[in-house]
Amino acid sequence: MLGFLRKKIQRIFGGAEESPVTPEAKKIQPEAGKHKPANKPVAKGRTSPKPGRPAKAEEGQPARVSKSEVARPEQLAKPRGTGLFVNQQKLLEDLETGLLECGVAFEVVDILLAGVREVKPREAKARLRKDLLALLKPAEIPARLPARPYVILIAGINGTGKTTTVAKLARYFLDRKKSVVVAAADTFRAAAIEQLREHCNRLGVRMIEHQYGSDPAAVAFDAVRHAEAKKVDVVLIDTSGRLHVDAGLMRELEKVKRVVKPHLSLLTIDATTGNDAVEQARAFDPLIDGVVLTKFDVDERGGALISVSAVTGKPVYFLAAGQAYGDLEPLEPRKIIDAMGL
Repeated sequence: MLGFLRKKIQRIFGGAEESPVTPEAKKIQPEAGKHKPANKPVAKGRTSPKPGRPAKAEEGQPARVSKSEVARPEQLAKPRGTGLFVNQQKLLEDLETGLLECGVAFEVVDILLAGVREVKPREAKARLRKDLLALLKPAEIPARLPARPYVILIAGINGTGKTTTVAKLARYFLDRKKSVVVAAADTFRAAAIEQLREHCNRLGVRMIEHQYGSDPAAVAFDAVRHAEAKKVDVVLIDTSGRLHVDAGLMRELEKVKRVVKPHLSLLTIDATTGNDAVEQARAFDPLIDGVVLTKFDVDERGGALISVSAVTGKPVYFLAAGQAYGDLEPLEPRKIIDAMGL
């Protein structure tokens, strides 16, 4: 998890620090007290000049100048401060490349680089950690639910793990002694209802379903009515997968929201999709309150987590990291940033 991003950060900031002397380099460095140059005899009648004073010129000869008074060629060609400037530029370039390779959105890279530019290279790592802590926004469902039933709608494109996330959320609430009913509002995808029913049977929760092709809003409405009548604590609504560029399906999702007025609408995003995760979150942004980042256990890059949190301003409610029902955990920014090697 986040292994690729961690390696990138270690490489970048490892290069920004002073490199240690290698064993090979030590071999060619003379040890103190050894190989001292032999003292050359001084010719009679001549004395060595005192330190800091040039020797007097003999008649007809130019004055001698000590080595310490002569600028070396590399000093003449190198303005003061260039080393620090080059180090900072190299750090910024490496950081930009590394973040982009990890799938971090361009605008988020610019935000992070702006902060690093304000500090010295040796302070860049601490500044990046501080800025990431500000970008990663966790959120949690209150332990004491504000309504009964508490209605949660799950949306997302195909393949992001919506149905599995619904099952994991059911287990999450069951573990907290809350009763749950699930609405099978994905009436389009083949075998979607059967898949959800299997999860519900395993978990021991009631599922409300209609025939394939039915109005998803009607299924969601019936689930809420059932919960009200039976005093069920939580309603979880599984919806059809839809591309964020499909205007018709997005309007269908809007209708479901108008009919049942969910207390919380969550978007499932596949953590391995990189920059595309940002485009999905932007498209669903008006319809959602937060994000569940799925497949986080196989996310080696980490860009989706950083980008979705920063670009949309929507908090991350859960990280789904594993196949078991209990593999649902809250976002802990400090723990994530530690895993990045910062």
